[in-house]
Amino acid sequence: MFTLSDKMRKRIFYLAVVISFVAIYVYNVLTPLVSDDLALDTSKFHTVWDILKDEYHNYMNWNGRSVLQFIMKCFLCGPKWFFNICNSACFVYVTLLIYWNIERRKRYDIVLFTLINLMLWHFGVAFGQTVLWMSGACNYLWGVMIILSMVTLYRYKLAHQDTIKYTKLLAVGMLILGVLSGWCNENTSGGGLLLVLVFFLIYYMQNKKIKPWMITGIAGMVIGLTVMVLAPGNRARATLMSGENEGIMRYLGQFLKINQAVYTYMFIMLVIMVVILVYLYLKGEKLSQIYMPLIFAGAGIATAYALIVAPPDTMDRAYFGAVVFVTIACIQAIAYIPEKEVLFCTLKYAGVICFMAYMFFSYCENGANLMRIMREVEERDAYVEEQKAQGNYDLVVPMIRPQFDNKYTFIYLNDVEETSDGWGSYLYKTYYGLDSIRGVPREEWTEY
Repeated sequence: MFTLSDKMRKRIFYLAVVISFVAIYVYNVLTPLVSDDLALDTSKFHTVWDILKDEYHNYMNWNGRSVLQFIMKCFLCGPKWFFNICNSACFVYVTLLIYWNIERRKRYDIVLFTLINLMLWHFGVAFGQTVLWMSGACNYLWGVMIILSMVTLYRYKLAHQDTIKYTKLLAVGMLILGVLSGWCNENTSGGGLLLVLVFFLIYYMQNKKIKPWMITGIAGMVIGLTVMVLAPGNRARATLMSGENEGIMRYLGQFLKINQAVYTYMFIMLVIMVVILVYLYLKGEKLSQIYMPLIFAGAGIATAYALIVAPPDTMDRAYFGAVVFVTIACIQAIAYIPEKEVLFCTLKYAGVICFMAYMFFSYCENGANLMRIMREVEERDAYVEEQKAQGNYDLVVPMIRPQFDNKYTFIYLNDVEETSDGWGSYLYKTYYGLDSIRGVPREEWTEY
C-alpha cells in the first residue's frame, strides 16, 4: 500500500489549510453588504466606548448576545476587505477546532481535514447567512468559534493534567473564556456548556480529582449564559416576534418545526454515525471506546431542541451550532474506522473523492452566480451615487436577477423591493441616504 512520509503529509496538510482559506476568502469577497449590514449607522461610533454604550442599549432593548454584537459592530466600522480576511481565518480555525476534537486521527490527517471542510460547506445551515453575511457570520460562525475554543481547550487540559504549570493563570483564563463562550448564542452556548459538563463528569468519575480551573471554566460559562438569557431586551424581542399560537399549541408547533430541521440538516450524518458505531460494536468494540460521537450528537440534538422555547419564527440559521456538533460526531465515527476494514475504508476514501468532485462543480457554479450578483450590486451602487450627485434622491433601481439565487447568498431575502415601503427598500434607502427607493425587475430596467 502506498504511504506518504510524515514530511510530505505535513506539507500537503498545510496546503489543504491554505486552499481552505482561499476557497472561503473568494466567497467572502463576492458577498456584498446586505440586510442588517446596511441598517447600522456606524457614523455614530467614534471610539470603542461608543460601541459599548450602543451595545448596552441593545442589551436592554433587543437581545443579550452582547459579545457577538460587539464583534459585529467593530467589523461594520471597518473596511469590508478586513472582515473578509478575518472571517476566512475564523472559518479555517473552526475547521481546525473540529479536527482537534477528533480522536484516533492520523498525524496530519489530510482526508479527515478535507472531509471536515466538505461537510461544513455542504451541510452548514444557511451557509450564506451563517458564514458569509457579515452580521450573520459574527452571530453564528464567530459564536461557534468561541464556544468550540472553550470546549476544545477544556477537553485538552483534562487530558493533559500533568503538563499544566500555571494553574492560577489557567483558572482566570478559563473563567474569562467561559464567560465569553457562554455569552455568545442562546442555544449553542447551552450546547457548549453541556459538552463541558459531560467531559468534566467523565473525568471526575475516572480520577476523583477537581482542580480550580475546572470549576472556574464551568462557572464562567454559566455566568455568561445567564447574563445573556436574562437580558431585558430578550423579552421585548420575544413579544415582537411571538406568533398567534400560545400555550401548548405554540410548543407543539415548535417541536414539529425542530423535527423537520433535524431531519433536513442532521439526518444523513446521524445515519452514517449510527451505521458505523453499530458495526464497530458488533465487531467487538466496547461502548466505552466509541462513545465520543454519541456525546457530540447528543449535544447537537439538545442544542436544536432547546429552540422549542424560542419565538415561533426563529430562522433556520439558529441550527448552525447544533449541526456543527453533529458534524463532529459524524466525522469522529468515521475516524474510528480501522484501516483493516477494507470495505468501510473504500467507502470512506471513495466517498471523499466523489464529494470533492461534487463540491468542485458546485463551487464553480455558485461562485459564478455570486460574481454576477456582485457585478449587479456594484453597477447599482454606481448608478445611485451618480444620481445623488445630480440631486436625485427618489430613485428607481434594478433588482438582482432571480436566476442567480443560490444557497451561498442572503441578498434575495432583503433586496430592494418593487414598493418603496418594503423592508428591503427601507434598508437600501437608509444605507444610500435617500428619500425613497424602489426596484424593478432587471428585464424592465432598460425602460428607465
